[in-house]
Amino acid sequence: MNLTQRPRSNAHSTPASVKRPSLSTRQLVDLELGLYLLDRLRPDAPPTALPALLTDAPIRHSLTPQQHKYLHRARLILSRFTNPTHWQTLLDAYAAAPADALAYDLCPHYSRFSEKTVGFARNRIGILRKLLS
Repeated sequence: MNLTQRPRSNAHSTPASVKRPSLSTRQLVDLELGLYLLDRLRPDAPPTALPALLTDAPIRHSLTPQQHKYLHRARLILSRFTNPTHWQTLLDAYAAAPADALAYDLCPHYSRFSEKTVGFARNRIGILRKLLS
């Protein structure tokens, strides 16, 4: 399953030749797991901060035991996101996906992000929590 924006049916629709970014289901889950981790460890950080969180050792000293456990597990699961360019590409695809399929809202220019509190997203956040626990 790929998440892409649906073409509009009016005269102003995007031509079919324009390829929109898309995410596989695996990429969606991994990306939201990264956002979940960032929200739990550095809630004031922008979504673009995940690669640094996964590679920087200094943050380890200020973590609770639970946060330390989350970080250790996430570094194993999300190691491919230490590349900022790869992470940014996935964020771009996430921002272009239909909003009703996402568990997080991203602000323009990726300055902030927030967990959605309605719909099926709540259940997905619980699943993400279990993945790191």
